[in-house]
Amino acid sequence: MASYALANENKLNREILHSFSSPDQSHWPVPVGRVYTLEATAYALLALVRVKAFNEAWPIARWFNKQQRENGGFGSIQATVTVYQAVAEFWTSEQNPGYDLNVDILLPGRSKPVKYNFNQRNHFATRTSKINNINQDVTVVATGLGEATVTMVSLFYALPKEKHSDCQKFNMTVELLPEKTSEVEKIYNMRILLLYKNQHRDAAMTVLDIGLLTGFTVNTKDLNLLSKGRARTISKYKEIISDSERSSITIYMDKVSHTKPEEIIFRIHQKQAVGVLQPAAVSVYEHDSPQYETRCVRFYHPERDAGKLLRLCKNDECICAEENCSMQKKGKINDDDRTDKICETERNSKIDFAYKVRVEEFADGVSTDIYTVLVLDVIKEGSSDVGPQNKRRTFLGFRHCREALDIKIGQNYLIMGTSKDIHADEPNHS
Repeated sequence: MASYALANENKLNREILHSFSSPDQSHWPVPVGRVYTLEATAYALLALVRVKAFNEAWPIARWFNKQQRENGGFGSIQATVTVYQAVAEFWTSEQNPGYDLNVDILLPGRSKPVKYNFNQRNHFATRTSKINNINQDVTVVATGLGEATVTMVSLFYALPKEKHSDCQKFNMTVELLPEKTSEVEKIYNMRILLLYKNQHRDAAMTVLDIGLLTGFTVNTKDLNLLSKGRARTISKYKEIISDSERSSITIYMDKVSHTKPEEIIFRIHQKQAVGVLQPAAVSVYEHDSPQYETRCVRFYHPERDAGKLLRLCKNDECICAEENCSMQKKGKINDDDRTDKICETERNSKIDFAYKVRVEEFADGVSTDIYTVLVLDVIKEGSSDVGPQNKRRTFLGFRHCREALDIKIGQNYLIMGTSKDIHADEPNHS
């Protein structure tokens, strides 16, 4: 920052500036953390651009290209704004009249590459290509004069997991307390407790990102009461209505105490019943801190009433959700019946694989029950899972199917199904 101020007065000493840089002079490391390194490097780039030292600025611009997050930011709001300012001034000040770059991108499943041309008039614009594959090879060929950056981001669904190690800055608990659970309407009180894990100070401006359960809406009257008046709990809130059935709420708090938990309570209403209700996430982080490093995440889900079956309703017809679960066949079943079932090859009733397994472990995966089984005997081997004998496999089930399946650790079971029931997860195969 001091160098930038000196550069504005034409008093910059570049030797002193570079004496604090990395060996390759691409960035200025700060021991405190990554975002401070980004800010320091941004001010160094601004200083070099101001004195028109573009040859020295190029390595810095390239380094910034490698630091950007998948959402376009750089970790914190302040770091992102500072870096954007520095990079923008570099590109608008650096004159390269001969910029003319052709980029060909060959995507998997396509016979012809996607062609882009970047020239002096359009090289600030970003181009995007999408494919419905993951972990596939992409060929990029660039010809001409100039530089461009290619960034690949993979979007996929993953089982939600709570990592207590992620909550380094905050303690947070999320509860759903039922207020009304009739057949017509369900209302829950969402109770969030927050405590800043610092011995000396409160958290400054803090952000709560609250994903709503599918089919649920928030009671904005409750949030208005929390954000107004002399004893207000929150500073403000923003409701984000998604095109899909799941929306979210962003709540801003002026501070979070480090001595006494802050309590936030508001109601959510179920406006539309869904089949299998998946958990939603609540995350908290300080506004000016790198949220990727300090974000604390908790999941919530309305617990089913004891002894009641979870029901799926469409129009006026309801069925028990357990009817859609895989069921454990109990009672006396003779070997001939088992053999006949395994050998079925009809289109609507085809068995591709059959294993005798022993259940070794069980894990509650928030939205999914995860069983680890050892394949003791391969009675019928399908084409999707070759050589499973004496290997461990993961069996997944919905939480609402737990009672219907009634799987117990240490017991042996006969599992059979079709190839579409097998999902490859090569890194975790043992």
